Amino acid sequence: METKDVIIIGGGISGLSALHYIRKDKPDYTVKLYEADNRLGGTIGTDSIDGYSLDWGPNGFLDREPLTLKLCDELNLTDSLEKANENANNRYILRKNKLRNVPMSPPKFLFSDILPLSGKLRLLAEPFAAKRPEGIDESVYDFVKRRIGQQAADYLVQPMVSGVYGGLAQKLSLQSCFSIMREMEDEYGSLFKAMIAKAKKAKAEGKKSGGPSGPGGWLTSFYGGLNKIVEQFNSIYSDYISTGSKVTKLIKNNGDYIVEFESGETDSARKIIMALPSYQAAKITKDISSDLSETLGKIKYAPIAVVCSGYDEKAVRYPIDGFGFLVPQKENQNILGSIWTSSIFKDRAPDGKIQFRSMVGGDGNHDSINLSDEELTSQVTNDLAKILNISSAPEFVKIYRWKYGIPQYHIGHSEVMRSIEENLTQNGNLFITGNAYYGISLNDCIKQSYKITRDI
Repeated sequence: METKDVIIIGGGISGLSALHYIRKDKPDYTVKLYEADNRLGGTIGTDSIDGYSLDWGPNGFLDREPLTLKLCDELNLTDSLEKANENANNRYILRKNKLRNVPMSPPKFLFSDILPLSGKLRLLAEPFAAKRPEGIDESVYDFVKRRIGQQAADYLVQPMVSGVYGGLAQKLSLQSCFSIMREMEDEYGSLFKAMIAKAKKAKAEGKKSGGPSGPGGWLTSFYGGLNKIVEQFNSIYSDYISTGSKVTKLIKNNGDYIVEFESGETDSARKIIMALPSYQAAKITKDISSDLSETLGKIKYAPIAVVCSGYDEKAVRYPIDGFGFLVPQKENQNILGSIWTSSIFKDRAPDGKIQFRSMVGGDGNHDSINLSDEELTSQVTNDLAKILNISSAPEFVKIYRWKYGIPQYHIGHSEVMRSIEENLTQNGNLFITGNAYYGISLNDCIKQSYKITRDI
């Protein structure tokens, strides 16, 4: 069999993006993408059931990354992009069993009811907070507690972290998860000063800046659901893709790589892109480097169950006019939060119906993945009923389970990545991309795939 120039292992957004960039910029390269599953997309998927459009995992991306928008244009998907409507500006946090609106700018926190008076007074002291201790990988929680106080850490940042990473702020590395916050502190000496300066700059440039309610950019998907991009990749590049092809082992042979499959067949390439979860990359690299395999295996994942539920709008007595809400740990609810999908995107529920996407699990609740469908449905239904004053059971429920849902960038993640990078360099012509390494968002995955194809 002819040795290929590049083999890509993994058919999620990272592997598909890498395939696109190689075909676009090096059309003379022989390249093949192998995916273990019988479908492409990884956690990206969309079902259309009974008039509901249901995203399996992620439900969009922020339009702040030019590379992602350029990729959509290259895939002829620009006209299919759907931006969330203005309701996406209304975001809520649960406190004392009541939803509180998250202000869009730091000064407005002084008039909000998310924090008690003592918490607001502590916010005012942020410019005078102690400096970061030298020589440590500070946790997100410790950083926020140091800068703006424990109440803000508990009721503002911990729910945001669980909403993005499904993680615990006490365990996640600030440097690896939110390096921008560390940079803001270093450059301006104060988060408030940095946010005000960035807001002024964004306004002058006509952009949406980040703030307490979330990072900058506008939530964007595709009409009908996020899986549209996966379908387009497959339509364009099907000749270079093989699904149902599980790789079990990589072997180095005279500078090239032999790829062994579960079927017993093999293929070979001069360069390998591993675009699969880190725990799977750890398994297939054991014969190449035990150090690399062991280090890849150190990256942990949090389980997530996405529970999509549909209600008659007459049964929901809370005004559903926002993005959704997050739940701090201290509120002792079962759900991490709920996205009001039909409030922010068109045609995600039939007329007169409402769709909620609620998340259960995360790094603080690994046992949740073992709950039955009935138990998950009961937990979510009860929480939503209390919080949103819902008078009846859902008319529709669909559950998506992800045992290895979201990679966790725990304290020390940067050291793990340094070790992985050194091992990759030593082996040569072996590359990684995916959400386990340099960022978990769709934008991050595309950027990383673009970067490694430049390196290749």
